Amino acid sequence: MGFDLGLIIAFALAATATLSDLLGIPKKLRGWVAVVLIVGLYMVNQWLYSPNFDWKAALMEGITAGLASVGIHSSAKNTIEQWTGTSSKNTNTKKQDSQSAV
Repeated sequence: MGFDLGLIIAFALAATATLSDLLGIPKKLRGWVAVVLIVGLYMVNQWLYSPNFDWKAALMEGITAGLASVGIHSSAKNTIEQWTGTSSKNTNTKKQDSQSAV
């Protein structure tokens, strides 16, 4: 039987905001909470419903699905911004490129 990976991802992403608020986790680090939830739920699902449970394969599939869901680039960027206190958005200067019409 088991649950589909898409359902596990949807449930984990929906629960991330609530869990992060309860634990007091900053918004920039919520991507990692989602990854941990996805990996945990996927491994439990495989353990309960897979006839031949391989924890290494379940762990790798869960990590892959979790990082693909939250975006590894933006999660890493947000983590760096949270810990260094910097932001990639600078509102005082307008970035101009050669393709800009204005």
